[in-house]
Amino acid sequence: QFEVVSLSEAQYQKDNTAPSFLLTTTGIAPDITRHVTRNDTSQHNMKRFSLSLFLLIVATYCKTNTEAIKMRGPSSSNTMQGLELTKPLLGNRNIRNKKQQQQTVLQSDDGGTASFATSVFNLANNVAGAGLLTLAAGKATGASGWIPSIAICCCLAMASARTFIMIGKSCEITGEKNFKGLWAKAFGENTAYVVDSIVFIQCFLSSTIYIGLLGDIFSALLKGTLLPPVVSSRTGVILFIAATVLFPLNLIRNLSALAFTSVLGLCAVLYTVMFMIYRALDGSYSIGTGTGTLSVGKFVADQMIPTPTFQGSTMWNVDLRSLVLVSNFGLAFIAHYNAPSYYREMKKPSSKSFPRMVTTSYAVLAMIYVTTMCAGYSTFGDTSRGNILLNYHPKDMLAFMGRLATGFSVIFGFPLVSNGAREGLKNASMALGFPAISNPKNHVLLVLCMLTMSSILAILVSDIKVIAGFSGAAMGSFLVYMCPPLVYTNIVRKYYGEDSLEYKRGRLSLLFVPFGCFIAVMGVTMTYNSMKAA
Repeated sequence: QFEVVSLSEAQYQKDNTAPSFLLTTTGIAPDITRHVTRNDTSQHNMKRFSLSLFLLIVATYCKTNTEAIKMRGPSSSNTMQGLELTKPLLGNRNIRNKKQQQQTVLQSDDGGTASFATSVFNLANNVAGAGLLTLAAGKATGASGWIPSIAICCCLAMASARTFIMIGKSCEITGEKNFKGLWAKAFGENTAYVVDSIVFIQCFLSSTIYIGLLGDIFSALLKGTLLPPVVSSRTGVILFIAATVLFPLNLIRNLSALAFTSVLGLCAVLYTVMFMIYRALDGSYSIGTGTGTLSVGKFVADQMIPTPTFQGSTMWNVDLRSLVLVSNFGLAFIAHYNAPSYYREMKKPSSKSFPRMVTTSYAVLAMIYVTTMCAGYSTFGDTSRGNILLNYHPKDMLAFMGRLATGFSVIFGFPLVSNGAREGLKNASMALGFPAISNPKNHVLLVLCMLTMSSILAILVSDIKVIAGFSGAAMGSFLVYMCPPLVYTNIVRKYYGEDSLEYKRGRLSLLFVPFGCFIAVMGVTMTYNSMKAA
């Protein structure tokens, strides 16, 4: 969710969506005392407002989830967010008239019980996550102007919504209820291991980002304490948390107790967005002006954080470096392998209602991402870090609460992500002829090996922006821009025929495939170049 997308055994069981559950000056103006006093009063009022809004968000979430829970009836213990990774797929049946079968499926399936508003809420909650923490750094690294950055976000949101809708249409045609089933219908059951491999790679990279976030967040919280550097450093924090917290949590087989993380993740995301906007407007991080019309912000005056710079800030600049930002957005908009779940759970989905729901959700996400990116960059400019929370002053209480909420959200959401990676690896290895990996006796060893590899990678790559860039460029391009049109056009061809009008129209969607290839290759290249330059 970051949404990073989180997958879990418990969510497989309940067909729930992934939790969501995420980067000095020397003088002080004469009126700094009055400025600090006003800021302290404003900060106190903001804390009270934040607490009230936090409680309102929790109440609204619980109210909305009541309706979502009702639509989830009994389901197999082998399901995971609509991806039935541990169940054999249904075999292909001989169909004389596929159009007649399609009509029968559509007439007998009225969908779930989720209303339009609930579906919009659940989808936005699933997609929005820690990925928004990297957007300001993506804009700074790519030296993208304000207008192109906003345009990139909006265009990719529309493109992602379009390919998401393709998955819904494929479900409408075939009657399939999970992404793996759609893949099997399009390319055959013998290639279904590809879906398991995709889930493994995506969740493994997401778990690495999670561990990197934990190292960033808690090392920043421990900064200035009496703990020795070997413990409070980023590496020390990662090793300590991985050994004492993440490893025991990953050994849990029944993850239903961690379902509350979806509430915590949502609240952490909304609180982060809210306090970033507030800090961008209240002048606490202002660098001042030479004319003295704007005083130096109280969190910049003590020179404990790098002075924000805006030398790369332009209105219209765009070049190949902007592909770094495109890669970050590729990760931020991923939720496409959950599309069958949303189609199935929506009340009476149709060719009009489902696209409208998806378009609304991605419009909301675009507004959140644009707001967060602009707030982060307008506060810290070219010094924006891969995890924007690290830019804020250690004594900034609003930022402290944001780090704390995000940290605990990541801790309890990590087992859900890592479980998705394990399940994907188990099923892919089983299909490829390596059954020993899925043997229950090897569960502890498998957990230990995967956690060790994720921790080592998180330590070696200190900037989560790099992993997010690679993951978004490679996996995001495939899952968002390449896979949906390939699946959709193959299904339309099989069900309607190559001479049908539906197939001729559907082939236009294949234009997303070369676009996705270009984004993947150039995004990986530019992310690698930016990593070397740093």
